[in-house]
Amino acid sequence: MKFIKRLAAGDIALWRVFWLIGLPLALVWDITLACMVMGWGHDEFFVTVIIIALFTLASFLLPLVAWAAWRSASNYPRTAWWHNLLAWGAKACAAGLGLIGVLSIIGLVYLGVGFVEAVFL
Repeated sequence: MKFIKRLAAGDIALWRVFWLIGLPLALVWDITLACMVMGWGHDEFFVTVIIIALFTLASFLLPLVAWAAWRSASNYPRTAWWHNLLAWGAKACAAGLGLIGVLSIIGLVYLGVGFVEAVFL
């Protein structure tokens, strides 16, 4: 819980948030999306459930990690001119990541409502 508070406050170093948390999460999101689009693993129910669950989890975590990256970039020490470029680049990536996450959540809710309507109507 303390780690999550530090992450949300931007107290964790920018490189850790970006490279150790954000990049692996984005890769999980990309791979699971590719699996769903290409239809890989759709023959087995258990694999399909895992792929959808990982995509859903990654979609909900993307905006939170984007928030953490934005906050870390805001707290980034800027002693040289290129530090400003790194901070603004991280903020741009965080904004894109957050937007992708929010749009994914909207798509998941849309598909979930359609699924519930199909099952119960």
